[in-house]
Amino acid sequence: MIRALIVGLGWWGKTLVDSVQNKSDKIEICYGLTRTASDNAKSYAKSKGFELLDGSYIEAIQRADIDAVILATPHSQHSSQVQIASTYGKHVACEKPFTLNRNDALSAINEVEKNGVTLSVLYNRRFNPVVLEIQKLVNSGKLGTIIHLESNFSGDSALRSTMDQTSWRLNSDEAPLGSMTSRGLHAVDTLVSFCGEISKVFATSGNRVLDNLDDMTSCLLWFKEGMTGYIATSNVTAPFWWLKVYGSEATAEMRDYNTLIIQERVKDAKIQTFDSIDIERAELEAFCDNIKRGNTFPIPKNEIINVSSFLEGCSLSCKSKSQIDLEEDLPGGLTN
Repeated sequence: MIRALIVGLGWWGKTLVDSVQNKSDKIEICYGLTRTASDNAKSYAKSKGFELLDGSYIEAIQRADIDAVILATPHSQHSSQVQIASTYGKHVACEKPFTLNRNDALSAINEVEKNGVTLSVLYNRRFNPVVLEIQKLVNSGKLGTIIHLESNFSGDSALRSTMDQTSWRLNSDEAPLGSMTSRGLHAVDTLVSFCGEISKVFATSGNRVLDNLDDMTSCLLWFKEGMTGYIATSNVTAPFWWLKVYGSEATAEMRDYNTLIIQERVKDAKIQTFDSIDIERAELEAFCDNIKRGNTFPIPKNEIINVSSFLEGCSLSCKSKSQIDLEEDLPGGLTN
């Protein structure tokens, strides 16, 4: 049983706790840490059977009775928090985005490697049964040569009355490009898991509904292996998840979370429906399995760095209104 500290008990931190606490035989949340130990947080911790600590992050991470830390904290804090946890030999499950730029990702990963701990970035869509089936189709060659990929992950989070308007999630410094950090990166990481690293991006982002945050973001992609792609995300529309992979022999289309449509060139479409699973529990239990096996990076480190580079590249593309090469044009890149 992995004994864990969770840092951040907002709505998503609580979602992670709820997925495993008193349900899993692989992980137990033993302690919690928040920026403000509110009565609500104290009540929640008590109801879930763990202690809410009142010290600093560094004090908490040094506890001898925890094996791992789960980070559900503001994005800009991830790199330093991962490095501190690694220094003290704690395994890390970090919410996405891992970091907001490439250099922060590199710094954190270097520390993880130096200290030999496990780092898992919590891209939960990698555990969706439809995504896993598409991965098999891509790897087996049944779709033929992959030529293009598309995805849209959107919703209404910025319009919900339950959303605290002072939340860091609505701060453009923490959440650049509208809902790219909350939704779009799930699509990006999924496409990267199918076809490898993205090499170039051309992005646009703006707002028609919100005053203080972008609400429509889209990006053209070029992959190192030659495929092209497109993703879009919005935080002011009806909930929507869609993904499609175009191959020379067939297409694989994911609609919502449970439906897969395979269309071969010369045959009728096949529709498959998959049972839902708790993908948050699946990712946290996989994190524990990787700790036991000694795996440092359950998601390949080059893919972790690439998605952080993508986010930074998209921000730069929007500002410059130009295509960005993720190797050459980012700060510290080949031509800098």
